[in-house]
Amino acid sequence: MTSTFLVVGASTGLGRATAHALARDHRVVIAGRHAEADVKVDLRSLRDVTRAGTELAALGPFAGIVCNAGIQHAGEPSFTEDKLEETFAVNHLAHFALVLHLLPALAPAARVAFIGSGTLDPDDRGSRRFGFRGGLYTSAKQLAAGEGDPDVDAAQRARDRYATSKLCNLLAVQALARRGVDAFAFDPGLMPGTGLARNYNVVMRALWSSVLRVAGMFMRGASTPKRSGASLAHFMTTSDFKRGAYYEFTREEMSVPAVAQNTEHAEDLYATSLALAGFSADPLSR
Repeated sequence: MTSTFLVVGASTGLGRATAHALARDHRVVIAGRHAEADVKVDLRSLRDVTRAGTELAALGPFAGIVCNAGIQHAGEPSFTEDKLEETFAVNHLAHFALVLHLLPALAPAARVAFIGSGTLDPDDRGSRRFGFRGGLYTSAKQLAAGEGDPDVDAAQRARDRYATSKLCNLLAVQALARRGVDAFAFDPGLMPGTGLARNYNVVMRALWSSVLRVAGMFMRGASTPKRSGASLAHFMTTSDFKRGAYYEFTREEMSVPAVAQNTEHAEDLYATSLALAGFSADPLSR
């Protein structure tokens, strides 16, 4: 039976590959900022996310939402029109808000996928080789304000912001699953050549698209958009599924890193995200 899935951010990389894999057997709706999107949305604007949520709701019901769009900066923080640090706003808050806006348009047992990353885990050796030291959760209010470690340089703070935004995705999964949403997290692995490095300088973008793309074929934990997209599509549709789980591109269930198991952090993130996104009441309250 054909179902409808929403993929947020599908112009390149993982999102595009996931949309193609799902489209073999299902209807796929794409939301993003590029011309091929069925519904345009600027995830840097909560006002536009709200508008897009209304437009998308008319295209449901959705059997699943893939919250895939993401950015990574290399230096000083950028801020959105809502005066929120952009990495936190795009990678976490906009997706969180869109999911809540679309709750009435979700089919029974609909799945919601958030994208994780090895960078959030302080014990991930591969990520540490690239200068990541794990997600550093302080409070959602501080993360939204762009506050970072004053004892490191701007480049390290940028890496910290990215890793922490991915940690927020796992914490959001924890909070949503506890409230009855079939949410899960997915680690696509290292995928050199994707658009994630678009905000880096020319040299780093060249390395990401050429040298690392070739080296990635031989690196543990590395994948390709096609492989990871097929795996993510699998978890959106398979009967072998567990709410709140963390899966990887190998189609194995991963252990949730200890840093992402903090219930106090998950609840702080949930409550603050509701307020930042303009919800006067929790749509999942019972």
